[in-house]
Amino acid sequence: MRIAFNTFWLQKAGNQTEEYEDAYAPITVDDGDYPEFLCAIADGATETSFSGLWAKILVDAFVEKRFNYVNQETIHNLSHRWHSQIAEQTREKPLSWYAEEKLRNGAYASLMGLHIKQDGWWNAVYVGDSCLFQLRPPRGIRSLPYTDPAQFNNRPILISTNKASNSQVTARVERGKWKEGDCFLLMTDALAHYFMSDRRLKSQIVPSILDQDKFERIIEDARQARECRNDDVTLLKVCIKPGASNGGVA
Repeated sequence: MRIAFNTFWLQKAGNQTEEYEDAYAPITVDDGDYPEFLCAIADGATETSFSGLWAKILVDAFVEKRFNYVNQETIHNLSHRWHSQIAEQTREKPLSWYAEEKLRNGAYASLMGLHIKQDGWWNAVYVGDSCLFQLRPPRGIRSLPYTDPAQFNNRPILISTNKASNSQVTARVERGKWKEGDCFLLMTDALAHYFMSDRRLKSQIVPSILDQDKFERIIEDARQARECRNDDVTLLKVCIKPGASNGGVA
């Protein structure tokens, strides 16, 4: 498969870049031929502790095929990694009692992982409200997990480092076919909601001329107009270019 891959992101207005709590993987990819392609995004819940780190652990595990099955055992193993990395980060500067208490409540994050296979099929694994859109010119769109902006709410089920909070966590899996020219857009919730609500956004972010500066201007303008909620936003774009080695599947 010939893959063209781009990522764009922006932290909340008023925050510093290091306060960005979404995550995506892989970080960079050389456009070219791939026998398979894995990518993922996650949205760390702002009100929880070290949620950006937890989001990063989840996306890395998916892309490295250590998170093919979202089950209690795998989540538990990844939460150990989260605790270990926090211990390393805070070794020389211990947390305050308040931060320690917050840490005990755990971190939470959504996950949307996409696995594109050379045989013409793709799989998506997801928990929470990060979204995937499959675009096929001129206008074909498949949307997961939501198809309408009204479906978003303030209490999505998220993956937690706290075992007791994962009792209702069940990953959903979807499968579909791709063909040359298809583009997959993975978005965290605030951007996905805006994308569904404003048809103009598709024409702004799908073309290959989109770059990080233009993406930031689009989001900043939308926030000013109160069309996009002020939250971390992430867009991961994967396009399957003509010349895919299997010729694509209709």
